[in-house]
Formats: sequence, C-alpha cells, structure tokens
Amino acid sequence: MRNKITKASLFILNIAIVVFAFLMIAKFKTKTRVVIANYWRSLIPFLVIWIGSGIWGLKYSLKTVNSGADMARRVLKCDVVAAAIIFGLMFVFNLFHYSRAIVLGTMLGSVVIELFLYVGMYYALRFRTENEAFASTKLVTHSKELEESQSPKFFIDSASAVPAISDTTYVPPYVEVSPENSIMMPLWEKYLAGNQELFDFINDYLDLTRFGKEETLVLDSAHVYNIENEEKGSRQLFINLHKINDHRRLNQYIIRVNEMLVDGGVYICHGQTILQRRNNVLKRYTPYLGIFIYGFEFILKRVFPKLPVLQGWYFAITKGRGRALSETEMLGRFYFCGFELIHKREINGTMYFILKKTGAPRTDKNPTYGPFIRLKRLGKDGKVIYVKKLRTMHPYSEYLQSYVYATGDLEEGGKFKNDFRVTSWGKVFRKLWIDELSQFLNFFKGELGLVGVRALSEHYFSLYPPDMQELRLKTKPGLLPPFYADMPKTFEEIVESERRYLLQKLEKPFRTDWKYFWKGVWNIVVKRARSG
Repeated sequence: MRNKITKASLFILNIAIVVFAFLMIAKFKTKTRVVIANYWRSLIPFLVIWIGSGIWGLKYSLKTVNSGADMARRVLKCDVVAAAIIFGLMFVFNLFHYSRAIVLGTMLGSVVIELFLYVGMYYALRFRTENEAFASTKLVTHSKELEESQSPKFFIDSASAVPAISDTTYVPPYVEVSPENSIMMPLWEKYLAGNQELFDFINDYLDLTRFGKEETLVLDSAHVYNIENEEKGSRQLFINLHKINDHRRLNQYIIRVNEMLVDGGVYICHGQTILQRRNNVLKRYTPYLGIFIYGFEFILKRVFPKLPVLQGWYFAITKGRGRALSETEMLGRFYFCGFELIHKREINGTMYFILKKTGAPRTDKNPTYGPFIRLKRLGKDGKVIYVKKLRTMHPYSEYLQSYVYATGDLEEGGKFKNDFRVTSWGKVFRKLWIDELSQFLNFFKGELGLVGVRALSEHYFSLYPPDMQELRLKTKPGLLPPFYADMPKTFEEIVESERRYLLQKLEKPFRTDWKYFWKGVWNIVVKRARSG
C-alpha cells in the first residue's frame, strides 16, 4: 500500500466491494447465473446511489478523518443514507424490482467489508505518516542496504542462538571520575538494588568508574516524551528498565536515544523475544492450551503488522504495546539506529542488551519488514532488472551483515554454517525453493532464462574480473545457475565454473543449457545440493 491513498483509488475500491458483495450473495442463491443475469442491470443504479452517498459524506477523504471511530461513523452514515434512498425508491416509488434478500445482503456485505478495509487503511496510513522519518512498513522491500547485503545464499544447518559479540569489558573514551561522582554506587544502592543479576551483568562489561552521575539517566518508561527534551550529546549512559516491546514507535525512540548520547555512549535496555514469549505462554497455560493462545498471538502480532490494512488494525488494537520481536529484529533495529552490541544476557525471562553508540542512525526508510523483497540485479547487456523474492530472514536482518561476519562460523568457501537471521519457516521455504518461485515472473517477462549465471547486484558484479564481467553480460542470467552442475567451493572456482559455462553457451546455446539443466537437477534432487 502506498503512502498516499488517493480518492480515486478508494472510489474504485468501493465499486469493487459492492460488486463483490453482490456476487457473494448471488453465490448463495439457487441458480446463480440466473440471478446475475436478472439483476446485473439493476446493480448499476444501486452503485450510482451507493457511490454518490459516499462522495456526499466524504467517505473517500481519508485525510480529513480524525480517528478510526470517525472513519467508521462516515462509512455508516453514507451507507445508511444510500440504503434509505434505495429502499425508498423500491417500496415508496416502486421504481425497481429487486430481490429483497439480494439487496439487503449486498448492503450488509458492503458495510462489513468497508468498515474492515477503510478503518484499517486509515490506521495504516496514519502509522505510515507518523513513522515516515523513522522507517515505515511496505509490502515489498527495496532498499540500497538490502542490495549490498544480498550475497549468494548461505548454507543453513540447524537453528542457532544469536551469539554474543564480546567478552571484554568496555572502557568508554572518557576520563575516570571520582568515586563520589561515579554512577556505580547509585546503581548498586538505588536503581538496581532489587536486581543483583542485572547489576553484575552491567558491571562485568562496563567500566562504571568512567560514567558520571550527572551524565547518566535511568528510567522505567515506554514513552519518548520522557527523553525528547534531553539535549543532544548530553548523556554518557542511558538505562531504560521498561521492555522495548511496549514502545509505541520503537525506531523513533532508539534514534532519540542515539541523539541524546555522546559518541561512544552506552544504551542498556531489554526486551522479551518471541522465543521467550512462547516459552512463557506454554508454561503459563500448559502446552495444550498455550499453543492455541500463542498461535493467535503469532497471527495478530507477527502476521498483521507486515500486511497492508491488517497492519492498521494491529496498531489500532494493540497501540503498539506488547509487540512480538525476535532477538534478531531487536539487534537489527539497534544497528539500524546507530548502535553496536557490546554484550547480551537473558535475565528473568527477558534479554538485556548493552549497546554502544557508533554513529548516526541509517537514513534508509524501507528496511525489510513486509513479506517480499525486491532485488536490483544486472541482466543481459547490463540492463537493470528487479527480482522479487519471499522474505526468509527476520526483519532488519540486512543491518547485521557486519555482526554476522564478526560472530559467525564459516565453512569451506566462506559459507555460513548457521545464519541466525533466517527464520524457522524461512529455512523450510529455502529447502523447498518456495522463496524463489516469484522469480518465474522474471522468466516469463524474458529477463531470466531457465539456465544461466546467477543475476548479481552491482556490488557483487564488480568483484568479478573485467573479462568475466564482459562475458556475463552477453547472456541472460538464469533461474538455475551452473553452480548446481559443478558445485564449486570457492569464489575463484565459481568464476571458472561460470566461465566454462558461458564459453560453451555462446558456441552451442541449446545443447549447453540442456546438459547443465539435467546435471543441476540431478545434484539438487539426488545429492541435495544447495546454493552457494
């Protein structure tokens, strides 16, 4: 859904809603085709009255709506007026000969669908407007950061926990303060007096003797207004004891924290991960009942926020509180907002993070959050093509590329043995190639061949030798690359594998693709080959 929803689009949507409601009611009647044939002409004046009342009652002017309740009132007002006019023409003036069941059913169906869609669209549009400067959610993600992070697909083994990045104490670039001015004793005696484990964790990984009391802020609040008046660069240490799951505008909050801290400043926070939430629900309600409760939460708090209209209902219902966040998404948001992880630890059922400010927040307004990603790739003759794929990683994973390199174990050929950024369902989709199916759209558009070298981003294309760059642009990229036929293990071997394929294809196109296709299929099906 776009940021700007025009009156014309809402107008057309309303026509589609009425027609859909009419067809659904006709579907439940006997002799459906006869019903449609008899009443489709009568549907035209019905539509004129219905749409006319919407124009009169400003149903299509979302920008003038003040709240979701206001939007619902407008829908009901317009539809009641339309119903009164239609029934008046039918029963008072006897101008139309509708079936009462069809008329009433079409009206009720239209009202219900309009209330769901229009109110949801209002909330989604408001969310987009409020978060325009702090990253908004779109159905398809297409950002520069995502382009740069998309290296050839990694091998994925069993699920792994998000690793901690350091076991050394962080010494900030400030001079040591006197004991009476240090924040250490106030943390021990006052702020964290009832949480010895948290104090020990902070003390283990921070040199608290360098943080002054006047330069430290400790809060237990989810509201940004508690820190919005803090001067920029005025704090060395900020600790928030409230779960980040309850922050209404999480990115906005973290960005404000970034602005408040000096360079090298520390932000300490905590949040409940989806795994911790799941374990808590199963423990509290027993595994039998808990699995249904968690399933409902999964749909409301993980599916709804990522889809148009449903996203609006999610924020209307939850007000952004108690949001479901994976540990990977939390880290990705921190890195997106200009922080890096010092260390993390699970304490009392939530994950605590010690973060260091390393720079300004990203300016990318379109991080991965929706179900699809769009990748900019180079096609034949250097033509730019856009490939869509189903997202298989947690939101904000692209901002953790450096973190993954710093903490991940590499196999032969530079592949990640375990990439914690991939979701559990994403691993299934990758094994079954479901995430790749949307690339057939590029195949049918003639941008990709069935067999061919992998379509690369400009960044990864630039890593190839000049002669291979020239050779690569002479043919179309393909859905099935020669990698699956030769199974190279290093980048150099990949280059040579593609060189052999391209030279053969330029000489004998059909024969080469035929040979590589069946050899690749054999390796995939029999030898369980996966992409490099």
